[in-house]
Amino acid sequence: MLTEDEALNVAQAFLQDKYFNSKIRFLDNRLITRNNAQVYELHGEMNTQSHGVFDRFIIDKTANKYLFKIEIDAKEGCLVNYELT
Repeated sequence: MLTEDEALNVAQAFLQDKYFNSKIRFLDNRLITRNNAQVYELHGEMNTQSHGVFDRFIIDKTANKYLFKIEIDAKEGCLVNYELT
């Protein structure tokens, strides 16, 4: 079974791979049981970087801020689900 730190590493690696150069901060982490399986439910916020040269002058800094929920299987260490809001 994964520790919470290992689940955080799996989640961070997934998010960094999908959203390159983003800053990730975990806010709330829980180990829950769903359908007879234990799952780490990790909540946090992510800031992505704009790719345009002039974006920093015309786009509000909060436009690239997202909240996320990501679920990692505690036994297998694989991604179960994730969503951005």
